[in-house]
Amino acid sequence: MKNIILFLALMILGTGVGCAALSEYITPASIDQKAVEYAVNAGVVTAEEFKGFANLEKAIRLETAVDNAYEIKTLALDQMKQKNQLDYGILKDVVTCNSQIAREREEKLFGETGLLSTGLTALGFGAFTGVLGLMRKRPGDVTQQEMEKVVADVKGEVTTKDRQMIEIIKGVQKFINIGSNGADILKECLTAEQSADTRQTVAIVKATLV
Repeated sequence: MKNIILFLALMILGTGVGCAALSEYITPASIDQKAVEYAVNAGVVTAEEFKGFANLEKAIRLETAVDNAYEIKTLALDQMKQKNQLDYGILKDVVTCNSQIAREREEKLFGETGLLSTGLTALGFGAFTGVLGLMRKRPGDVTQQEMEKVVADVKGEVTTKDRQMIEIIKGVQKFINIGSNGADILKECLTAEQSADTRQTVAIVKATLV
């Protein structure tokens, strides 16, 4: 053992490696490979620097390398964050402006004093302006009463067939909102929206298709 230590000491002194104490080159140490990879990925060291005999000198150098790598990676993340904030600010302004312009166009077209409403009224089709109001709502938000009112405004009344058709439409709409593809679910949705006479009419129609 003494001969080995003496040999290593003479070899290190003879080659004049580094500025660390001789004891640091001789003292064994653990070198964590994940820490090496972390520092290598940051570009502060190379993997070859930590190959061979794992000693205290390498352990100390790796500790410094990990600190430097952290600083570099933190700086890179800060720069990415700043760029992300800048990109977001620019793009947010663009999409917000586009949405606002589109909303204004919608109001000019479908609003109560919009072009379509004014045009229909001027042509004597004022009753159809209610349809424009429904078009500005999401399908799932339109109630059966609103649909019946529009039909009544246009036709002057809501016939039994009109009401039955509206009930069927609402049933299908509920099925679509659920997002299911099952026939049983569709049947349940339709049944829930249909009155007794509508279910009877549907049954008669189905019987003629068999």
